[in-house]
Amino acid sequence: MTSRITISNNFMFGRVLCREDICRGFLERVLGTEVGSISYLNREQVLQPAVASRGVRLDVYAETALGVIDVEMQANPHADLGRRLRYYQASIDSGLLDQGSSWRDLRDSYIIFACDFDWFGAGLPVYTFENLCREDPSVSAATGAVWKILNARAAGCAPTEGMRNLLEYLRKGAVAPGDRLVTAMDAEVSTANEDREWVGSVMTVRDLLEEARADAIAEGLAEGRAEGIAEGREEGLAEGRAEGVRENVIHIAAAVSIGVQAKEPRQLGRFHEHRCGQAEQHRRGEAQPQQTAADEPQGHEEHDVEDKLEHGPQPSLAMSFAKFSGLKLGATPQVMPGPASPEGNGYSVKQPMPTT
Repeated sequence: MTSRITISNNFMFGRVLCREDICRGFLERVLGTEVGSISYLNREQVLQPAVASRGVRLDVYAETALGVIDVEMQANPHADLGRRLRYYQASIDSGLLDQGSSWRDLRDSYIIFACDFDWFGAGLPVYTFENLCREDPSVSAATGAVWKILNARAAGCAPTEGMRNLLEYLRKGAVAPGDRLVTAMDAEVSTANEDREWVGSVMTVRDLLEEARADAIAEGLAEGRAEGIAEGREEGLAEGRAEGVRENVIHIAAAVSIGVQAKEPRQLGRFHEHRCGQAEQHRRGEAQPQQTAADEPQGHEEHDVEDKLEHGPQPSLAMSFAKFSGLKLGATPQVMPGPASPEGNGYSVKQPMPTT
């Protein structure tokens, strides 16, 4: 038997919140204020800021009297969530002003992430972010943009009973007796689970996503190994260069200690080259020729030492999520669960929410 799809599934979350009364109740509970009329409500809203730019797909997007609101269900932590918030904000804002509009016409916006984990690790049930002055937090940039991150794991610390009930439901699916919003949400979840065609499409998409994720992990591991090998080579080269510097110092110190007299410091460089050449031969396992007095650097070879220093031997340097099963960001999916409204597919061209 197919397992029950819960509210933490982003497709289920979008379907439930696209019921206007539930959406309004959810937003007002999270934001702590009335949102007024909802003129537009959609799920899987596609925003493409520019033709060649990366698009975004919003779980639930609403235009209300309070402002424009994006609500995301985030069941699992991912890297760079903060930068994702920033890009979502930019993508939303880019479509809010027409040519010639005044800045004052830019509507207030809210981005809400409902998380089943503690994004910031501070143990708070709700994190609210606005653009405030670091030197004096009482001074606001008044951008009109607010980000709220819900932490369902800290439901017990929620500031109100309503928020505690909501976070408990998001986390465990627990329905608090007498809570009309949570009861309505759970009833909608049950109704959706009875729609076997819809459930089947969700399962198909989930399987595709899991397969794509597994492929991406495998590709990442392979690339990581290759990068690790390359980094290892670079580290080896860096260590070799550092070792060369150390050997230079050691050999010069040794030359001084055994009494090599050099009229010019560069003669010590010749001595270093001589010793390094022997060390390199030893490393390669090559036989070393018998040293004669002529092999040692002499004072009358100063011009040869200078030439070696300028054109001497250089060390030898040996150098050596793409798949998404057709569901690309910014593209209209071919198979996606359920309509957002009786008159629209909820995925492509933005249309006003139908009135009943």
